[in-house]
Amino acid sequence: MDYSDYNTDDFLLDESFINFCYDSNDADKAHWENIIRTQPLLKNKIDRARDLCLMLNIRVSAEEKNKALQKLKASLAAEANLAKPLAITNVRKLWVARLTIAATLLVLLIGYGFYRYHASVPGSVLYSQVTNGNYHIVEQTDNRSRKTLVLPDGTRVLLNGSSTLKIANDYNKDNRHVLLTGEAFFEVTKDKSRPFVVLTSKTATTALGTSFKVSSYNGAKTASVMLSTGKVRVEATQAGSAIKEEILVPGQQVMLTDAANRFTRGDFKPLEIQNWKESRLVFNNADFTEIATKIETTYGTRLKTNGKQADRIRFTGQFSNKSLSEVLDAIGYVNNFTYKYNAGNVTLVF
Repeated sequence: MDYSDYNTDDFLLDESFINFCYDSNDADKAHWENIIRTQPLLKNKIDRARDLCLMLNIRVSAEEKNKALQKLKASLAAEANLAKPLAITNVRKLWVARLTIAATLLVLLIGYGFYRYHASVPGSVLYSQVTNGNYHIVEQTDNRSRKTLVLPDGTRVLLNGSSTLKIANDYNKDNRHVLLTGEAFFEVTKDKSRPFVVLTSKTATTALGTSFKVSSYNGAKTASVMLSTGKVRVEATQAGSAIKEEILVPGQQVMLTDAANRFTRGDFKPLEIQNWKESRLVFNNADFTEIATKIETTYGTRLKTNGKQADRIRFTGQFSNKSLSEVLDAIGYVNNFTYKYNAGNVTLVF
């Protein structure tokens, strides 16, 4: 079917489209996903209409969402009945019904405008809308370096090794949305009208003005958010996820592991973030597991070696603001190994 003449109202009056938005019918979902693939010029229209439907999804209970869906379906049914031939005595009822539907759509559209500029879009929806066309890279680091950058709104970012930061093309205009792969510490400039949102493949972290660390590397089984100051909301970005959001206060962190159905909340000491920011490492007769964990946390780089060789490693010492190469040179000198970089990892060579 050709939907090129459809506008937002037409989509909202199509029951299969409503089912697609609410993920309530597999056949309808497959149908509209196929429409998006085969008619790419419709994607923007479909996205806008879907956003409007998902507006009913914000900050309401499952029962309320179901009531809203049923009410919208009832309007669809009423509109379908209006298409049947009616006696002249029913003309008034026809126009009353049509005006009711028009009023409902008007309320939705007004609400949509408020939603677009004042309410928080679910993190899963924001992440689903990310494409290479609407985000661009502002900084990328290799596994041996860190970089500090300032975004257009004044927000400061300390980007860890092996990390990439992208920002929305309309950043600091209509929104303040960034996409992170890897790990970074954010010191967010306050702006109540435009919340700052960090999207990763697992989490969405929303703040107005605060500082926090987000970690979500490609291939890592766990993502985490640690809050230093202010307050943030953390959501899962997996589509259709039933994972409940978490609100953090300073000194709290959450972790999300692959296949988990909830966030794991815990506390941390402020010194942990300070040590991370200053690349400070403290080892006291540390074995390979402890060394590898701290290096991965600090530099975003994984150490590899075989089990027997790893059992030989022990190290005592401290480093502050040292490069990964300087740290590995010192540990390697004591333990008689060299190392080589390979695809973002470090392999120890004895």
